[in-house]
Amino acid sequence: MKSVTNWTKNNIVAIILVLCFIPVYVFSRITGTAFEHWGSTSMEYLNSEYFRWLTCIFLHFNFVHIFFNSIALLAVGSLVSPFIGKWKTLFLFISCGILAEIAYSMIISYSEPVYGGGSSGGIFALIAAFAVCFLRFPQHFPLKWYRLDVIIVIAFFIFANDNVGSFMTHIFGFTAGIVVSFVMVLVGGINSKEQRSIAEWD
Repeated sequence: MKSVTNWTKNNIVAIILVLCFIPVYVFSRITGTAFEHWGSTSMEYLNSEYFRWLTCIFLHFNFVHIFFNSIALLAVGSLVSPFIGKWKTLFLFISCGILAEIAYSMIISYSEPVYGGGSSGGIFALIAAFAVCFLRFPQHFPLKWYRLDVIIVIAFFIFANDNVGSFMTHIFGFTAGIVVSFVMVLVGGINSKEQRSIAEWD
């Protein structure tokens, strides 16, 4: 029970984000036009609606999409959030998710409006942040490869790239995550409150 309480407390950002995904998904299914109003797209159809780079992060196409993104977010959140803290986890997810969508909009070109969305850019940014922290502070990550959250993150990293659009967004998110988290670790460091081993989950 204590481990569940600790997990919930320290992974609260991922939990709240997933809880936000659910009503947005239900609303998008009811209206059927959510992507047209809030989804990301290429620059020629963006019409200066830059808010789409944020709102699209909370949109998901179907149940499979939201289910696996939610599971992956909870898993990577349980690995990185206890180490870098809640606010940095939220900042990385949102900021790098937006950066991934900006890059996608600038590179992709469509002959007609195509609207997309999904949280995987931010999720891949958190995976990158975990990799940076693991390499920089390995003593705080006594991980066992068979831990469920580790297995989920590895599987998501490998198998989530099911199309070119997803692959590009993931690459952009992962790259942004490496850069931003590296700067955070290099410049800001990790304060004593955040510097605790994730061994407490075991």
